[in-house]
Amino acid sequence: MRAKHFLQIYNQVALAVFLTCGLVFLGAIAVAWWNSTQGELIEEPWDTASATSPAGEEFETSQGTITVYKSRSPDDPEAVRNVRYVAMSSGKIARITDDTNASVYGERGVGELGRVALVKTGMRQDRPVFDIVFIAFPELDRHVIAKSVDALDTVQKLDDSLFSAIIWDSVEDARFVIVDAHAGAIRDTRSLNFPDTRRTSGDS
Repeated sequence: MRAKHFLQIYNQVALAVFLTCGLVFLGAIAVAWWNSTQGELIEEPWDTASATSPAGEEFETSQGTITVYKSRSPDDPEAVRNVRYVAMSSGKIARITDDTNASVYGERGVGELGRVALVKTGMRQDRPVFDIVFIAFPELDRHVIAKSVDALDTVQKLDDSLFSAIIWDSVEDARFVIVDAHAGAIRDTRSLNFPDTRRTSGDS
């Protein structure tokens, strides 16, 4: 009888130990899951891929710092929108386009002369068309260099007032241009003859 009673007590103790270990194990899993969930919740608002998170970038010029802000496009990973520039010496603001939802492509610097970008304005057959917009530094004046173009290639600063570029007016027709950055206008242009050749690279 004593042996049977002892065996019952032993079984009860073993079962209690087993259940306790199981509860501790499940508790550890629950804590780990909770911590990982909280980490995701904390990091999510700071996700740089968010379409609404502005990303500021500073550019130094001889006339002071220009800060550029742009937001990611929710519809196109290659585009940005709501591109604006702030002169840190005066607080003056300029935008690539007044339409804050317009898709902006290839936004880039032209040395200290300013920034240039393609603003999507519509479609021609099955291809998008763009305006080429230039923001002159440090005045932050906005200039439309060309309208309803297919693409812009290879922007190159030439001196303190001029830059060159290749503009594709259509998928077949390209021209070399020299732009007066201060006037915000094309000064010289030369047609580029690419017979039976289609553009295979560049921004669009």
